[in-house]
Amino acid sequence: MTEKLSEFWNCFGPWLCDWYPAIIGLIVFLILCSPRLTLKIAAWVVRLVLIRLRVIGKENMPYSGPILLVSNHVSLLDLLMIQAVVRQRVRFLVRAELIDFIPTRLIFWYLGVLKVPSPRRPKEMQNFFEKIKDRLRVGETICFFPEGAISGSGNLMRFRSGVQQLLPPEIQVTVMPMRLGMIHGRLTGFYNKRLHFRKLTRWPVDFSVAIGEPIDPNLTAFQLRQKISELGAIAERAPQPGERPIHTAFIFHAKRHLFGKIFFDATTDTWFSNFKMLILTILLSKVVRKIDKGTAGYTGVLLPNTPIAAGVLLAIQSADRTPAIMNFSAGQQVALNSMRRAGVKTILTSRKFLDKLKWEPSEEMVLLENIVPTISKKQKLIAILMILFLPTRTLVRNIAPLSCYNMFQQAVLLFSSGSTGNPKAVMLTQRNINCNVQSFIRVVDWSTSDRVGGNLPIFHSFGFTVCFALSASTGTPVTYVANPLDASLIVKTCREFRVSILCATPTFLQKYMMKAKSEDFKALRLCVTGAEKLRSELADRYRELTGRDIVEGYGCTELSPIVTINLNNSIFTLGTKSDHPGSIGCPLPGIHARIVDINTGVELPPGQDGKLQVRAGSVMKGYLNDPDLTARAIQNNYYDTGDIGHMDEDGYIYITGRASRFSKIGGEMVPHEGVEDAITKFLHSETREVAVAGRSDKAKGERLVIFHVIENIDTAAIIAGLREAGLPNIWIPKSEDFIKVDRLPLLGSGKLDLMGLKEMVKALES
Repeated sequence: MTEKLSEFWNCFGPWLCDWYPAIIGLIVFLILCSPRLTLKIAAWVVRLVLIRLRVIGKENMPYSGPILLVSNHVSLLDLLMIQAVVRQRVRFLVRAELIDFIPTRLIFWYLGVLKVPSPRRPKEMQNFFEKIKDRLRVGETICFFPEGAISGSGNLMRFRSGVQQLLPPEIQVTVMPMRLGMIHGRLTGFYNKRLHFRKLTRWPVDFSVAIGEPIDPNLTAFQLRQKISELGAIAERAPQPGERPIHTAFIFHAKRHLFGKIFFDATTDTWFSNFKMLILTILLSKVVRKIDKGTAGYTGVLLPNTPIAAGVLLAIQSADRTPAIMNFSAGQQVALNSMRRAGVKTILTSRKFLDKLKWEPSEEMVLLENIVPTISKKQKLIAILMILFLPTRTLVRNIAPLSCYNMFQQAVLLFSSGSTGNPKAVMLTQRNINCNVQSFIRVVDWSTSDRVGGNLPIFHSFGFTVCFALSASTGTPVTYVANPLDASLIVKTCREFRVSILCATPTFLQKYMMKAKSEDFKALRLCVTGAEKLRSELADRYRELTGRDIVEGYGCTELSPIVTINLNNSIFTLGTKSDHPGSIGCPLPGIHARIVDINTGVELPPGQDGKLQVRAGSVMKGYLNDPDLTARAIQNNYYDTGDIGHMDEDGYIYITGRASRFSKIGGEMVPHEGVEDAITKFLHSETREVAVAGRSDKAKGERLVIFHVIENIDTAAIIAGLREAGLPNIWIPKSEDFIKVDRLPLLGSGKLDLMGLKEMVKALES
């Protein structure tokens, strides 16, 4: 090595000694005289060592000004990345308090950023607008951040103004929307007037810049925000650089950390090392190829949450097939009929689990207890040698030759809850699941030290994504609990395994809290609920127990499933409190939501109720063997959720009910969930005790009926309480509308069984 350095110096040393003053002088000259070139060089260096930049829509950018760029704001690197992809020199508008921050003052001065005065100084602000107009008149390129600050969580914040006030009226200015996204999350930000840096857990950091087509300068601030939100959804439909399917990502991680541990079985108190899981994946994948010749490409799975179930899922994917996971909570006949309609010929299950379910084996079922003895010692030895000596890429191509890098291969076939009819078979691709996982980890401040509670059943889309795909693809440890209703075991696991992220339905969480003490949830930094509405009494009790807020989320199977999470805007207060009470949150990064008129499909302004539609890379491939239903659900790239709600100017969504859960009384629409929520608040109930439905009425077309399980109910007090709460008269039921029942129709997840509710109404009317 010393000899090579000596040779290099002998060849180039004299030349460098002669020319280094000129080289240094040239560098200094460029720095002083060309900030734009310096910025581009700095961006190039950052891209070389830190950032993997992905640019979408660069062809949309005009070659000359005047141009007004409108962008979201995710980090201090935004200025570098925007200048890196724009040909012209860009003048950035930056808030006064950020420019006056001493560590960055010199940099902003050198870059020539334009200082945005405080809005509390209207005269200065008016003069500032005139200066911007003058710069645009001479053809400059200006970049405007309507959020006014760096996003605290990576989500889009409220846009505080449109662009009309910045544009000179006598000339045509091209307004270009830009959307910045970071797959990692957020690197820097300000909180409590201090600059914070976020620890990197992935290298290099993926950064994307999406440039849209020119937009109408007369758009309102909310419409502008929606345009950039949609641009983000469009940009993330395609796979990201270096993205891998779930099983491939697991193999890469497991090869790097052979004796690391991801999967833990809380029931048996057993860790499964990555080495053991790799052997299981390889051996089972070969068995699946041999025993399952079904032409549909699906292999059924009927197993509880265990590391063995995770291994079976990885094995089926590695066998270039798609796992179809049975929803055993629907009952044997319904679950089997769903699998048969999907063309599933083989279902991998366990005799022990069938005995617990009290099911008889069907002709499609293959017991794992019968498979294990057929695997020879020679096969195990070959698998071990493959893991130890084959390069990772060779190993991956040997195990899964057709699907190892195919992001549009189906990752799973899941069956909807069937709350509104027969379960639908939902096809989700590897890209669908990965898109959702990436959106989730960006906003929850995910790190490799996190531990996930694996309590949600994997046949549930929420459980599959958070309790399986997240862990398998990122290496995040997960503790599996076979029975999600085993509150004692789950509470014990949260305490001993130090679970930091727990997802549950409100029904499940309510059972856990009956068994829990505050120290049991000490390590829990984030608790997310979904699938049903979060009751305020449950949220209050959790706050008393832990000192933190439950974070309410929203999603559905067809969307992989997470759409929104009601996080506080600052990542530094993550999990300690939620924002916008009553809201389900705002869409995650890369997911766009809109509210449209029920009849016309036209997007509505903030505050008006309409149908919720979603556009994202996580929107399903479609319903299996049902193109007509798929076409009705997905139109113009938007999935129609069937839920009714409204959005505020900050982008937070409020669900008021399902399109099917309204009664038209006297010509007005009355939401069943709104009445349910009002009654539940009056009763201060933590559990579901009432279910509202509609029944026919000769006078008004429809009337409400309130099914309940409450002994000695005081209907007069409830009606009086609803009036005091300010509910419209048409929402308030009469005493005779309250019907006592033995139990309410609920699904295994705790959601209301709408088909069962309809049957109860029919029985009442017959």
